[in-house]
Amino acid sequence: MSAPPTIAYIFERYPVLSQTFLRREVAGVCGQGVRVEIHSMLMPSAADRAHALADVPVDYFRWWEAAKLVIALPRELLRDRTLLRDGWQLYRRYRPTNPENFWTTVWAMIFAVCRANRMRRHRPDRIHGVWATGPATAAAILGRLCGIPFSFGGHAHDIYRHGGDAFLEPKLRAASFVHTTTVAGVTYLHERAGGAAVKIILARRGLDRLPPKPVRDAVARPIRLLSVGRLVPKKGHDYQLVASALLKSWGMPFDLRIVGGGPLRDELQRRIDRDGLSGSVTLCGALPPERVEEEYRWADIFWHTGVIDPQGDRDGIPNVIPEAFAHCLPVISSRTAGPMEAVTHETTGLVVDVSDARELADAVKRLAGDLALRQQLGENGRRWVEENFLIARNAETLAHAFREAGHQIKRTSA
Repeated sequence: MSAPPTIAYIFERYPVLSQTFLRREVAGVCGQGVRVEIHSMLMPSAADRAHALADVPVDYFRWWEAAKLVIALPRELLRDRTLLRDGWQLYRRYRPTNPENFWTTVWAMIFAVCRANRMRRHRPDRIHGVWATGPATAAAILGRLCGIPFSFGGHAHDIYRHGGDAFLEPKLRAASFVHTTTVAGVTYLHERAGGAAVKIILARRGLDRLPPKPVRDAVARPIRLLSVGRLVPKKGHDYQLVASALLKSWGMPFDLRIVGGGPLRDELQRRIDRDGLSGSVTLCGALPPERVEEEYRWADIFWHTGVIDPQGDRDGIPNVIPEAFAHCLPVISSRTAGPMEAVTHETTGLVVDVSDARELADAVKRLAGDLALRQQLGENGRRWVEENFLIARNAETLAHAFREAGHQIKRTSA
């Protein structure tokens, strides 16, 4: 019986509180008998580090280690004489068009060159970047420097924001496989590959467990609305506030809690105060997973108002939607491709044009007045999670891809 493969997972920053889904992915892959070690290109906060998996080793790259570049770069150039030439040609052809992509790429290069010698000594079976941006770039460079096959994931902001990573096409061509979580992602990545034959693995994220079914009473009270997501443009929170103002003008009692932190917090709070919504709308900030669970149990309806923002960023299947399903919550969602792979109109939720405040508010009013419909949609959503979004099943697909690629390499070497 062959030994299980060892996968070096590369994160930009690990762990991040808002990326609990990646923690579950790693735990799920480990549960399939794959050995995982984590390499974090940046140091997370102390609070976030407390949420790391206890039994998975983490190697943190600290900013001051970049000083090793003065020794590491000449060493790698001596080992690979064409490295500088090939890098320059790639840069000229796929030059980053925005500062964020440029500096992410630079840091990935520094990380990879400084870590190459250590990776060669330890030599995992595969290097896997969790995002198509910096982590995939680092994985691709380390793969070349160390002679180790690499793969990466491409899911949402990392392939859509600003048109996606500038070097996405060459990374797609060089990777042994690419992991994505939506059908829309599969289509988009094939398009970005420019006609090259790319192996794309569709494996959704997943929950590690189903929570107990909540008991929601039918006592008359303000309807409880919940939204969970970072306070960034693609989440469309401003549409929620416009619809909330309309609900208030109708005299409909409601409580809306918005869970998440982000750069738009101050702007959203000003709008809440300006529109007289402070008694009905609460910005809860970022909460730890156990507190978010409490909010799901509190709510009657879940709102997801995701849109395509001006930079092209958008969601895949937001993990908060299956989490809401798991708690038997009916979901009101936008007409964007990723969410609609989970939310089926009139079956697991209501799909609306979130930019139309009346349509969005009408959906809330309809569900608020129909307990039986809320319960039916919630039951259907939980069934969707059981069939499509448990990590034990979905991680098996990813783990199989890791093993299959490893077997192919061994056959080739033989």
